[in-house]
Parts: sequence; structure tokens; C-alpha cells
Amino acid sequence: MPNRILLAWPRGYCAGVERAVDTVERALRIYGPPVYVRKQIVHNIHVVHDLEAKGAVFVEDERDVPEGAVLILSAHGVAPEVYEHSASRQLSVIDATCPLVTKVHLEARRFARDGYTILLIGHEGHEEVVGTSGEAPDNVTLVGSPEEARSIEVSDPDRVAYLSQTTLSVDETNEVIEVLKERFPGIEGPPRDDICYATQNRQEAVKQLASESDVILVVGSDNSSNSNRLVEVARSLGTPAYLIDDESEIR
Repeated sequence: MPNRILLAWPRGYCAGVERAVDTVERALRIYGPPVYVRKQIVHNIHVVHDLEAKGAVFVEDERDVPEGAVLILSAHGVAPEVYEHSASRQLSVIDATCPLVTKVHLEARRFARDGYTILLIGHEGHEEVVGTSGEAPDNVTLVGSPEEARSIEVSDPDRVAYLSQTTLSVDETNEVIEVLKERFPGIEGPPRDDICYATQNRQEAVKQLASESDVILVVGSDNSSNSNRLVEVARSLGTPAYLIDDESEIR
């Protein structure tokens, strides 16, 4: 048994996650089950199972939802075509997109409207990246690492902007941004940092724990970008770290 167990502070869900979960629970109370949710409302298997037990039905695609039903969009945001498909099926849509993700979507629209190539820093296939890219598919190019930033080519180096997924490693994102600024000195960015403040302060908390711990356990699901980044932050500082769903995975 360990001599001490340290708990990170802050920890737990961010405001966007709490808002999204509350949205599903309120919809279930108002409309009654079933209420359909596109994708996992948040990337936490225990939250998903709890909501399923209350009557939420999670679907991969809005076109899988019966016509006229209630559909909730997850915290990660969606591309405009999802709203179009939902309207064609006369779905009652409730948008639980995190406000910080919505901010990135609005920035993508603005840069695209002004004719910029948008370099989106993020992980390919993540739901948030898919949604943001869908706002300006002809303008967005995904950049997943500093190495990709060093080799990316754009049609007009004088009209380039960058945005980022909100749940990335702060340190790695800053490294990518520095490379982009070296290559494109006139590159424009968002008025304020896209990385979620809760993501940032939890990564800082893990850095503090890493200096005081022999091992770090991050409680979260394997499809959670935030949880995976916390593991990476700890390991980058030389502290063994593991991602677990719950106490049953502790050996």
C-alpha cells in the first residue's frame, strides 16, 4: 500500500462537461425517455452508462434518430451538416456544445470568410476537430504535431491563421504555434487562447503532483483527450502515469 495518496487540485469535470450532462438530465425530466444523444455527451464511460440507465439513447449519427424525436448534441460540437440533417428529420435539437468550442467555430467562420488558410492544431478524428473543420472544410488544414507544422504548405503564406482543439497539451500546442510563427511571421491567431482554462489548470496540477509522486493514476476513459493529455504531461516529467476508468483497474 502507498504511504500517501495525493489528490490533484483542481480536478473533476469542467464547466462545459457539467453543463452538457445537466442538459441531458433536464431533457429527460422535461420530455421523458427516450432522449437521443449524438455521440457520447462527454468522454466518460461512467457518465454515459448512468445517463443510459435514465433513458438516454446514444447514437453515432443524427440520421439514426427517429423523425420528430429530441436530439442532444454533445459538448464537442458538430459540423453544420449535422444541423441540416436534423432539420430534414424534424428533430427537436438541443445544443450542448461547450461555449469554448463554439468560440473556436466562430473564429473558423471568420477566418474563412476573410480568405485565410486555417491551420487547425488538433488530433485527427477527434469529434471536436471534425466539427470545427466542418465549419470551413475548404480552408482548414489539420496540424497534429510540431513536425507537421515544419512541413505544412499553404497557398498564400501571407493569409494564414491558426486555431486549436480546446483539450490539447498546453506545452505541445505552444511548441506547434512557435513553429508556425517561425514559418509564417504574419500568421494570425484567435484573440484569446483556444485551450480550455480547465484543461490548462488541470495540467498544471499534474505537473505539481509529478514532482511529489512515484506514480500518477488519471481516472478517465481512453477516448478522453483531456485524460490522455494528463497522462502525457506526467510522463513527460519522468513520472510513471496510467489511465484507468475506475478502481477495478488498479493492480
